[in-house]
Amino acid sequence: MQSVGDPRDKLGTVKRKSWLKWLVIGVLSVIGLALVVAAYQLLSFSRALSKVYDIETPDIVATTDSTVIARGRHLAQSIGGCLGCHGPGLAGGLVDDLGPIGVIRAPNLTTGRGGVGGTYTDGQLARAIRYGIRTDGRTLLFMPTPEHNWWPDTDLLAIVSFVRSQPPVDTTIEPAVVRPLGKLLSQFGVVELRSAAMIDHTASREEIPNPEPTARYGAFLARGCVGCHGEGLSGGRIPGAPSSLPIPANLTPDETGLGDWSKEEFVAVLNTGVRPDGRRLAAFMPFVSTRAMNDVEKTALWAYLRTLPPRAFGNR
Repeated sequence: MQSVGDPRDKLGTVKRKSWLKWLVIGVLSVIGLALVVAAYQLLSFSRALSKVYDIETPDIVATTDSTVIARGRHLAQSIGGCLGCHGPGLAGGLVDDLGPIGVIRAPNLTTGRGGVGGTYTDGQLARAIRYGIRTDGRTLLFMPTPEHNWWPDTDLLAIVSFVRSQPPVDTTIEPAVVRPLGKLLSQFGVVELRSAAMIDHTASREEIPNPEPTARYGAFLARGCVGCHGEGLSGGRIPGAPSSLPIPANLTPDETGLGDWSKEEFVAVLNTGVRPDGRRLAAFMPFVSTRAMNDVEKTALWAYLRTLPPRAFGNR
């Protein structure tokens, strides 16, 4: 039995204090290291924004041909989603506040006061759409470049001609903002927010089929779905997204996705934003754009989705 003041009690107390001391030092060291890594990554993101991309400006000159402009209007309303972000008159505005990730704002594309339309040549505007690059060669932010990069020159000409056909609007839009969490997610490869970095600029141009109701053409259209629904299109929470952001659905033929849907039900959702069971899709789903797709595009998209291997919901 130990007596009062036993040296072994004091030795145990000393050991516990020493252990606690080293635990605190270890925790503080880990925190310190994490802060250093975070600071380095934040700085690296800022430096990456200064990178100048040496990408040739496409030889695109806008036309006043009504047929070409009509094609551009269709692209802007539907698969391009331009009007969904830049507004009906392309005057821009707030798209979404993603909390700690950042604020998405679309610039005024017209030649009015505060618009960027007058600062871009037709070729530079085409380059921004296809490659996500500004007039100074640096990257845009939040512009979904992979959704447009595949467009053939004829469609690129059409969309530029449509933009140029819009009357000037006088309004100034504040720039988009990437906040610290967004910068870290981008640096760690969770989500890419730098438009020019979203694509491989060294890849050769693909041969694009004419618009036709086939899975082959639908595969290109489906690139507009990947940003939210994931590379495998099986949906699930978008990495890094705030909890307030709706969770994208599964678009594969799995039972947790479109497994027992008919083409008619799928097209009805694209047109109305209402699921077969009566539930309305979240406003985040751009069904205003999908509704504007023509029958060929809707059929092609459906045909492609049916070729996908079934994947359980949430596998992205």
